[in-house]
Amino acid sequence: MNFVILCGGSGSRLWPKSREKLPKQLLHLTNLFTMLQNTLLRVKYTIDHFTHIENMRIFIICNKEHAHIIETQISEINLSNIPISIISEPKGRDSGPAVCISALLGKPEDITCIIPSDHIFNDDAFAKCYIDSLEYTKNSIITFGIKPSRIETGYGYIKFEKKTFITEQFVEKPAYETAKTYVSSGNYLWNAGVFIFKNANMIQCFTNYAPDILEGCRETMSKSNVNTPSFLLDADSFINIRAISVDYAIMEHLCKDSTSSIGRITIPYNWYWNDIGSYSALYDEMDKNENNNVELGDCISINTKNCYIDSQTALVATVGVENLVIVQTDDAILVCNKDTTQDVKKVVDKLKQDKREEAVLHTKVFRPWGWYINVYGNDYSEYKMKLITVYPGKRLSLQSHNFRCEHWVIVSGLANVQCGDSTTVMRGGEHVYIPCKTIHRIENIGESLLEFTETQIGGYLGEDDIIRYEDDFGRV
Repeated sequence: MNFVILCGGSGSRLWPKSREKLPKQLLHLTNLFTMLQNTLLRVKYTIDHFTHIENMRIFIICNKEHAHIIETQISEINLSNIPISIISEPKGRDSGPAVCISALLGKPEDITCIIPSDHIFNDDAFAKCYIDSLEYTKNSIITFGIKPSRIETGYGYIKFEKKTFITEQFVEKPAYETAKTYVSSGNYLWNAGVFIFKNANMIQCFTNYAPDILEGCRETMSKSNVNTPSFLLDADSFINIRAISVDYAIMEHLCKDSTSSIGRITIPYNWYWNDIGSYSALYDEMDKNENNNVELGDCISINTKNCYIDSQTALVATVGVENLVIVQTDDAILVCNKDTTQDVKKVVDKLKQDKREEAVLHTKVFRPWGWYINVYGNDYSEYKMKLITVYPGKRLSLQSHNFRCEHWVIVSGLANVQCGDSTTVMRGGEHVYIPCKTIHRIENIGESLLEFTETQIGGYLGEDDIIRYEDDFGRV
């Protein structure tokens, strides 16, 4: 049995907390664990308490930019000896190709369970529904359905027959009036994004309804180094696969195909569930104070009710407001009505249109070798300051820049610094100047974290002004 966690997406409706390089599934949103870590622990709970079956494996399908962060988050929690593989996508192609790849990862007779990384379930109830689903896996594709608690246009809907559990219809994110009809009918459930199937059955579905995706995924797998525990999908093949959700590519067609030998079953999940896809959903999940406010960080609220207020680095004060979402980060502030949080993604669309880095990066940016914090400046401010931290035993790429020079000051730790043809061991308080176009590299040769400041000076200071000559992490 294989559990496959889908860990893609940018979480644009949770901007500015969630950004392309560090999206919502990798953030601590609801408790001490990230959304991904909570999902991994849910899978472990299911395996430990309800299955008693050997040869369980967990696969995480993610964007290649997030693989190193996911490795770190896996190491932070206790998952016993469950094998975990990270399958990295060179570019997101939605859930259709990801599910197809999942079906090709194991043997045809294997059972695969697809789980989103950003949903909240009751772990005990999830495990019981999973066990209930196994009696149908021989001939059917199984989904979980959630009883709607409100009219919601941000979720997909499933129509099912209550007595037989047969899935009759899949609808992706309907308009408000349509969703209102669905909820009032009592015959529709929210799509929980969970799919359970025998691999051979899902492969047959792709053969019937999306053969181009199946062909592209098979070609991708044949050209990828699948013999390693974790691997990057072949870019030339994968990026040419049609981007589409599994709901559109497979489930809508399967529900309409009266001649199919493969059935479809929806297991009603009747316990607590939440898709943390917007600030209104996050507000519902969090504890409130006596004024029904969620207040995180340094907040002063006067005559304020029914608000979500999240202050990360500064005091946020509110007076006489209601039903607002207010989120403050190092470099951005979001203020919106709690009833319009689905539209936050329009802000991200505008930022991308204007090519602003706030859509992509936080001020703290994680890299395979460590992280950096942008203290001051932007791509065109003529100078920029960063605080950079390097893990023990790691080093940055051997690189040069065409438009900027840099000045490094070691704060703490022990560094091996290459600048041009010279290499020097440096300690706290020592510094080096790196002229424009000079090849350079820094390595942490100590046993603790290496910290140094980097001051960039030049007409253009963008992250893309970099020429890599050598890199331990395969970046170009």
